[in-house]
Amino acid sequence: MIYILSILTLLLSTSGIASDKNLSDPKAKTLLDAVSKTYKEFPSIQATFTLTTISPIQNKTTTQTGNIYLKGENYKLVMGKQEIFCDKQSVWTYLKDINEVQVNDYEANKEEITPSNMFTIYQNDFNYMINGEEVIDKKNCTIVDLIPKDKDKPFFKVRIWIDKSAKYITRMKVFDKNGTLYTYSINSFNSKQKLEDSYFKFDLSKHPGVQVEDLRM
Repeated sequence: MIYILSILTLLLSTSGIASDKNLSDPKAKTLLDAVSKTYKEFPSIQATFTLTTISPIQNKTTTQTGNIYLKGENYKLVMGKQEIFCDKQSVWTYLKDINEVQVNDYEANKEEITPSNMFTIYQNDFNYMINGEEVIDKKNCTIVDLIPKDKDKPFFKVRIWIDKSAKYITRMKVFDKNGTLYTYSINSFNSKQKLEDSYFKFDLSKHPGVQVEDLRM
């Protein structure tokens, strides 16, 4: 779940490109800047998504659905039997099946992809290029490949599909070094829902009997 959160959130077999900062495509940057501007204009965001994981090692394909809620740098992720809350001070991971919540300090990391920076991470940590166009759900999309400059990352490429007219991300595919492919498809998007700051904190009163594992320093 932690790995899923880190790449969700935006996460080319072209090793020579990744080492040269000057090889990023200016047209791709213009498009990515427009996407970032679009999302920053929303006071809050709620989206549903589907994650498809293809593992050639295990010869297995799995599909999961989830919900993501964003407000500034605050986020909440609901997926399967887990919920993750972040209010930029603490992170709560609620495990529904055992009624336990683990609490950690929030640690900002500009190099890690999280829901709070998924639309701006490319500014610091990637080279990028336009890689064609495709129609998805009757939407004309531009494909952009993101290549991490840090060769130690567990993935070597992130491919995103951007709705050309709305400047939304509609799909994202992460290419893991072990051959696993993670594909995130946005099923619905709501930028008009009002979310209070308290929504991003775990409420003990709503979870009677929950076991708290406080791992904060």
